[in-house]
Amino acid sequence: MYCNICGNSKENISIFNLKICKSCLGEIENLNIEDANYDYYKNLMRIFLGYYVNTPLILNSVN
Repeated sequence: MYCNICGNSKENISIFNLKICKSCLGEIENLNIEDANYDYYKNLMRIFLGYYVNTPLILNSVN
């Protein structure tokens, strides 16, 4: 399995079916809001988690 962030095939963990290596997870955990990579990881997590947000079910009682 490859890390979805950096592409390395190191030991990965799976969160929401997303594979993250320990080095990327450590970088995310220790990220400060003033860091240069903050917006990068914030947008990346938003995109990854967006795959798992379901759209609301629209019920049509007529059919």
